[in-house]
Amino acid sequence: MEARASAASNSRLIVGNKWLITLPVMLAALTAVLDGSIVNVAIPNLQSSFGASVDEIDWVITGYLITNVAIIPTTGWLSSLIGLRRYFIISQVVFVAGSIACGFAWNLWSLVIFRVIQGVGGGALIPITLTILLEAFPPEELPIAGALYGIGAALGPAIGPSLGGWLTDALSWRWIFFVNVPLVALSITLSYLFIGENREVSRARGSAPIDIVGLTTVVLWLSTMQIVLQNGEKDGWFESPFIASLTLISAASLVAFIVTELRSPHPLINIRIFANRNFALGSLAGTVFGGALFGSLFIIPLFAGTLLHYTALQIGLLLVPAALVSLAGFGILGRVGTRIPPRAMMVIGIGLFVLSLIGNGFLTLDDSFAAIAWLQVLRGAALPFLFTALTALALVDLSPRQKADGSSLFSLTRTLGGSVGIALVATAIVTRQKFHFDRFGEHISAFSIATRFRLAELTSAFVSHGADATTAASQATAALAGTLTQQAYMAAFDDASIGLAVAFSLTLLLVPLFHSKRAVASQPPAALRK
Repeated sequence: MEARASAASNSRLIVGNKWLITLPVMLAALTAVLDGSIVNVAIPNLQSSFGASVDEIDWVITGYLITNVAIIPTTGWLSSLIGLRRYFIISQVVFVAGSIACGFAWNLWSLVIFRVIQGVGGGALIPITLTILLEAFPPEELPIAGALYGIGAALGPAIGPSLGGWLTDALSWRWIFFVNVPLVALSITLSYLFIGENREVSRARGSAPIDIVGLTTVVLWLSTMQIVLQNGEKDGWFESPFIASLTLISAASLVAFIVTELRSPHPLINIRIFANRNFALGSLAGTVFGGALFGSLFIIPLFAGTLLHYTALQIGLLLVPAALVSLAGFGILGRVGTRIPPRAMMVIGIGLFVLSLIGNGFLTLDDSFAAIAWLQVLRGAALPFLFTALTALALVDLSPRQKADGSSLFSLTRTLGGSVGIALVATAIVTRQKFHFDRFGEHISAFSIATRFRLAELTSAFVSHGADATTAASQATAALAGTLTQQAYMAAFDDASIGLAVAFSLTLLLVPLFHSKRAVASQPPAALRK
């Protein structure tokens, strides 16, 4: 047994104390994910600073996301070429350099360019952190690694709005970028101190020659698809020649990428990993999970800000209890996760998340801050179960050579799911708002007694505040239309949440299809079974 444990240790790429290794890894994951959401609350301030329109300012977010999505698939190849530890540190340096440059941006397009640079480093950090944890922890402790990874990856979107709102209100929007500097500096220092790389294993695994065609097609596919998802709704989808053209380019690039990767002896991304049943099912579930998670995080701040008129800081505070519950849950599962079957954890996580989404689907304008926050707590409680279970189920079968590619693809599917989820939610809100506005409008008529009575009440109220009869009548009509629009939006938000609940609940059908690795602790590591 001791010889087997020693052999397993010698076969791992990352060496060192696994608990100390998690410190820089979790900090880097948290910082990278945090920056994807922290900017959202500062958008109004950025518009004022640069005099930018909504369509223009959107590129501050889109530029970062496009680069993230494009860089993730290349991390497996680049980490094998440069070295996993070295690539991890270089990515952090690029990320913090882009953050500093963003803080000193002098106009909109300089900020967009610096966000792209920031995304080159940030996009690589998520899959790299997961790969390092998979290499640092033995296979039987995979649920622990998944829980630790989930702390950083799940808390970023939860605390980003509150931190961003506070920094923007108290200091300025530039500090949402400067705040990354001490965090990343600490992570880089800890990386040098605690993360070691087994050079013999690294040399044995080698690095494949660059796949130029694969790199070109995957970047073209993902970047064009991301632009379509981000801008399709406001440009009218396929009514726009620009969106239609990018869709064709994206589809053609996807086909070319798949054909190239299947034929290449040294593919950029080993998509043959999808032949592994658990990995394919886990990636599918992760895609839907990403859509539900980012979709819900898109709905709640928009609902609270648009209809309840919460400030940026109040919106952030709304999500803080969920973040604290997630943190506690990840800590508990990190200790007892190996005793709970991953499929059982997945069922619990789906159940809690769906309950949260259903509750969001029945929100009204009269709901209190505490009531809305409680529903987000349910979602926060679900995240540790889902991250831990999906990581354990999807990646447990992969060999050491497949872990880097597997981590990249697993992160990519969840990121893509989030992009698609946000796009579909935004589209659903717009279309359902129009539907409900028309449906509510059918009950409002000049011949309706209820309508005439309500208009008379509003007119009297405006007259009592000093308006003349004609002006008061116009104001009453506008007020009634505003109420109608508000109610239609509320119904649209509710519909979008229910839609996410239905879609995510379908992942329960995947649970029996996973083959359990409950006995993995009694088996030799994958590297020794080869």
